[in-house]
Amino acid sequence: MKIQSEATRVLQLTSQLLKAGVIKQKPAWFDIVAANPPSLDLTKKPKSLQNQQKDDPMNSLFSKRKNVFYKTRYTKEDIRQKNNSTIRIPKLEFVEDKLRDVFYHQHPWEFSRPKDIVENKGTEMEKCDWSHMLQLHKPLDGESVVQRTMWLLKESKESGKKQTLFEAYDQARFEFYQLRMAEETEAAVTREEATMFGCVYPTTYFARGVEKEQPHVDRWAKLAEEQTQYLNAARNNVSASVGSDASEELSSIWDLGLSQDGAAETEQSL
Repeated sequence: MKIQSEATRVLQLTSQLLKAGVIKQKPAWFDIVAANPPSLDLTKKPKSLQNQQKDDPMNSLFSKRKNVFYKTRYTKEDIRQKNNSTIRIPKLEFVEDKLRDVFYHQHPWEFSRPKDIVENKGTEMEKCDWSHMLQLHKPLDGESVVQRTMWLLKESKESGKKQTLFEAYDQARFEFYQLRMAEETEAAVTREEATMFGCVYPTTYFARGVEKEQPHVDRWAKLAEEQTQYLNAARNNVSASVGSDASEELSSIWDLGLSQDGAAETEQSL
């Protein structure tokens, strides 16, 4: 493909069009680009290897050296662009991602908790005040620990306490533990109070889920059994067409309508 270099000549081409009268009015960016022209050519150019091979290969054909190799084509290193680092997409790294990785690696069971991924406007996080862990617009989870840690770091820099990332994460983590224990204790007390006032819990959530799932499992098991019978019947038809004599003998035995004892005697006689 031809090397595209028109993007760096946009100012020159626009000036020519203005002089020729093709464009009647200067674009909004014209004066800015004219004051700050592009200083770096980002076009891809292969590395030139001219005059790098000093000796002529014909001069060394009859030399005593053996296993002498000469470069006949460009390698990947040769054709690599000089300014490749300027056009390479940088890898974005955030402290929040590292904190999330550490937290969920230490607390894998937090993944099993249900999460609401539906947002009305996507601005619920802006309503959160991370000066405290518990929020009104967001449930308690690992993201609360991450955002609380970042708030503690920012607050420590502003106040001059110079709190490290490890210390801020530990503080947010222990606050999370306290709130989670309080949450579980409140749920247990609520269940005991409801039981005391006559509430009955016949099944657990797990048993209720199994109960709802079992009819679908039975339906699929019945369907699989029917499909298996169809496959066996198809195989028997194929084998019957191959060995017709054996099928006739077998059909004559079953046509007699014998009992199990009579069938056993018939088999012994055969």
